[in-house]
Amino acid sequence: MTDRYDNNSVVRVLNRCTDLVVLNLLFLFCSIPIVTLGASLSAMYAVSLRSVRFGDGYVLQNFFPAFKKNFRQATAAWLGFLAVWFLLYVDAKFWKYSDMGVMADALQMFSIAVAMMFFMVAVWMFPLIAKMQGTLREQFVNACKMSIGYFFPYTVVVVGLPLVAGYLAYINGPMLMLMGIIGCSTIAFISSHFFYKAFANHISEESLGCDDLLFGQNEDASNND
Repeated sequence: MTDRYDNNSVVRVLNRCTDLVVLNLLFLFCSIPIVTLGASLSAMYAVSLRSVRFGDGYVLQNFFPAFKKNFRQATAAWLGFLAVWFLLYVDAKFWKYSDMGVMADALQMFSIAVAMMFFMVAVWMFPLIAKMQGTLREQFVNACKMSIGYFFPYTVVVVGLPLVAGYLAYINGPMLMLMGIIGCSTIAFISSHFFYKAFANHISEESLGCDDLLFGQNEDASNND
C-alpha cells in the first residue's frame, strides 16, 4: 500500500471520498459527448480496479492514460451495444402497438429480455476491457461467459447496483444530485470488488503478502497448512 493511505481511518475515509468525487466528475465530464461513454467507463474501472487491488487512488494519473489506451476498443463496444439496444427498442415499440394480441405481448417481452441480457454482458464488458488484453470479439465472448458463469452473486450485484441507483435517481432529486457528485464512481468501486474476485481466477498476479486485499487470505491459509 502507498504512504498516502498509511494514516488513521478518518484520513483514509476522507482520501477515499475525495478520490471517488474526482473520479465521478472525470467520468461524467468525459461521457458528455455520449459516444465516449464506453471509453470513460473503461477508464473509471481501470482506476477503481487498481484501487481495489493496491489500495491507492492516483485518479488523475491513471484515468487519462486508461482512457487513451482503451478508447478505440471501448468506443467500438459501446457503439455496438447502443446499436443493439436501439434496434431492440424499436422492435419492442413495434410489438407494443401491434394488434396481434398475446403474440405481440410475448414478442415485446422477448425484446426487453434480450435487451437486459445485452445490458448484463455490457456491465462485464468494460471492466474486462480495463483489465484484460484481447480482441473485441474475445472480450465480448469473455463478458458473456463471465456474466453467466459468475451469475450469483457477482452478476446479480453488479447489474443490480446501477439499475437500483438509476431508478432511485429517476424518482428522487437528491439521489440524482448524489449520483452526479459521487454515485457513479461509488458503484464502480463496489462492483470492482466483485469483478476482481472473478478476474483473480483467470489472471496471474504476484501476491502482495498479508496486505493483499484479494490474495492475502489464501496465502495465510497456505502458510497454516
